[in-house]
Amino acid sequence: MDLDALKHAVSGLADKSHYDKIKIFGWWLHVYKGRPSFSGADIAKCYADLHFVAPSSFGPYIKTLFEKKELLKAGAGYELENKVREKLDAYGQSEVTIKINNLLTELADKLPDMAERAYYQEALICYTHGSRRAAIVMTWNIAYSHLCDHVLGKRLADFNARWLLTFPGMHKNRVRAITKMDDFNDELKESEVLIICRDAGLITKNIYNIMHAALGRRNAAAHPSSVIIDQLQTDAYIVDLITNVILQVA
Repeated sequence: MDLDALKHAVSGLADKSHYDKIKIFGWWLHVYKGRPSFSGADIAKCYADLHFVAPSSFGPYIKTLFEKKELLKAGAGYELENKVREKLDAYGQSEVTIKINNLLTELADKLPDMAERAYYQEALICYTHGSRRAAIVMTWNIAYSHLCDHVLGKRLADFNARWLLTFPGMHKNRVRAITKMDDFNDELKESEVLIICRDAGLITKNIYNIMHAALGRRNAAAHPSSVIIDQLQTDAYIVDLITNVILQVA
């Protein structure tokens, strides 16, 4: 989140008191600039970058916040007290972020398997802490594992029969068959599993198209590259896989 985005995330930021602005800008410096501490000069730069009218000196405001224990000394600068920082963390969550958090949480609650539920919670942690690439990779893993579980539990015979027809060349030396989860990784590429599921009617063409595109995005996120993955892309990716794949394949 840059400063301009912060201005839109915090309703009425320009009209807040200097005390509140200092805390909000301090929070932004901690969270989005990775600064363990900040100074009055750092706060002044935030004011200048947003073209806000600054007080003649930030010293008295910082001193008052320090005396109220809302700021703590940290080397040559200051840091936000933990409770103050936690309260301000709400500014880092947009309505879409909260929606996705709720979707992930609700989905986890529907899973009886504790290992799968724990994995979902890790995806949620990645997302809420801004690890977008990790969130994308883990969300793909959730969706793909869900599809494989569906095949194993309900449509295994159909899958294996279609495999013989869709990729006959794979069976030249021996007839292959999926019998357990590990077989998917050992015998087939993820893209091949999607094609077989589509051809066998295990998933609709729409779900195939969504997962095929999502696999490409996962590959881009999983490997070092110049591809930029922003918040909007991550939001759309997670919502699409959860609402249009995971909750539809049952």
